[in-house]
Parts: sequence; C-alpha cells; structure tokens
Amino acid sequence: MTLSDWANIAQIVAAISVAGSLAFVGIQLHYNTKSNRASTLQMNANYWLQYLTAMADPQLSKVYSMGAAGRKEIEQGEFVQFFFLCRATFMGCENQHYQYLSGLIDDKAYAGYEQTIKEQIAAFPGIRAMWQMVRHTYGPEFVKFMDLMVAQVPTHASSSACNTWKTLVEQQRRDPASERGE
Repeated sequence: MTLSDWANIAQIVAAISVAGSLAFVGIQLHYNTKSNRASTLQMNANYWLQYLTAMADPQLSKVYSMGAAGRKEIEQGEFVQFFFLCRATFMGCENQHYQYLSGLIDDKAYAGYEQTIKEQIAAFPGIRAMWQMVRHTYGPEFVKFMDLMVAQVPTHASSSACNTWKTLVEQQRRDPASERGE
C-alpha cells in the first residue's frame, strides 16, 4: 500500500467518525428535548395542582365563584382576593403559553390547556372583565392569545357548574351506560 492509499483510508475513517459523532449528538438532542418537555409538563402540573388545591379553600372558592360570575355584592376585600387569584391564573396561563411557543409543550398537551382556558376561564364574565383591566401588563403574544380565547367563547349561561354536575350525576344514576356510549 502506498502513502496515498493510507491517506484515503484515514479520510474514510475520519468521515465515518464524524458521521457517528453527528448521529450520537442527534440522539442526545432527541433525549434532551424529551427530558425538557417532560420536566416542563411536570412543572406546569405542579403549579396547577398547588393553585387548584389553594382554590379548594372554602373562602377562596367562594370569592372566586362570586368574582367569576361577576356578582355585584362582592365586597372590596373579596375583590382584592379575586384580583390576585385572577392574576395568578393569568400568570400561570401566560407561562404555559410561552412554554408552548418555545416548543416545550407538545400539541396534544396544549390542546387540553386551550380547552380549559375556554371552558373554565375565558367564559366567565367576571374573569373577562378582570382580563380587560389587567391585559396591558402581559406580553403581546399572550394578550393576542387571550383576546382570541375571549372572542371565540360565549359567556357562560347563568347556570352553575354545580347544578350541571348534579344533573349529570342524576343521569348516571338512571343510566350509567349512557355516558360510555353503550
């Protein structure tokens, strides 16, 4: 073998090594992305778990229900509580929205989040009014998103979620197979 042959073999080995290194880096990036997404989803789940657990407190849930419904009998102190609860809600939503835009939350997880925004946040008149009061304090991408959510969703009817739940429970008692599509 000549020196030229050895040089060609060395170049082939080097090219294979580079290709192997690139494949390894690609695999590592893939696993790192999956790990970051899982961590982000867990962080969001923890945030909402803490938030909803706090909201289960009888006083806070009463204030939130009154404020969300836009009941005029809300007192100044209760309004302040409602204000901060809405701010915490909007901050959590903004965080999750930006994580989605950054690619840290996948489409399937985000679809459930959007549905929750529509059904449990943007549809309540008191929360809509609070959004109008504070929307200027959030980033432009999130404002555009929330404005769209509010525009797409009609305001909830005056019936309560509790009454809806009671009706569904009664339907289940009469025909538990109906919900399963049997």
